[in-house]
Amino acid sequence: MDPRRRLYVAGFVGASISYIFNVLAFTGQFDVVRWFVFAVVFVTVFFGFEKFIEWSVRFDN
Repeated sequence: MDPRRRLYVAGFVGASISYIFNVLAFTGQFDVVRWFVFAVVFVTVFFGFEKFIEWSVRFDN
């Protein structure tokens, strides 16, 4: 597995565990649909931020 894929997996697992624990702590209920929406938004923002960094590095070089 390449380092970039490991970064995505580690970030997703960490964010998912954090989300699940926080939802359970504050509401006492877990909803899979809300977690799925969170996961989609998280991966989209994660990917978009990575592309933004690549775009800004092109101007730096």
